[in-house]
Amino acid sequence: MIRVILVDDSPDFREWLRALLDGSAQFQVVGVVASGDEATDLVASLHPDLVIVDLFLGDESGLDLVRTIHAEFPAIESIVISIDEEGIYETLAREAGALAFIPKARLSLEAINSALKGEE
Repeated sequence: MIRVILVDDSPDFREWLRALLDGSAQFQVVGVVASGDEATDLVASLHPDLVIVDLFLGDESGLDLVRTIHAEFPAIESIVISIDEEGIYETLAREAGALAFIPKARLSLEAINSALKGEE
């Protein structure tokens, strides 16, 4: 089972994504937070397998969070999500250390699994 932390500043979206992942036998959501500071603390205490991070976290950048996670916990994978389409963000997410960038409009269990397999 893949242990996941979700980081998104939209409560409705967090709950939708949690329900999507918890409905799968493959994923277990172990934490849900709205900010990068909360996420850093949770990652340090729970050591998940995967962190799914929104690109824009209010006043914070999800890319900064991904860089921090990648530097401090290199074994923890991350995926960046956003309402924006790929464009430059896909390159920036990968440069920050994320496995993939997935637009929220295309976010699905299949897209997450593809990213985990290196196919995204």
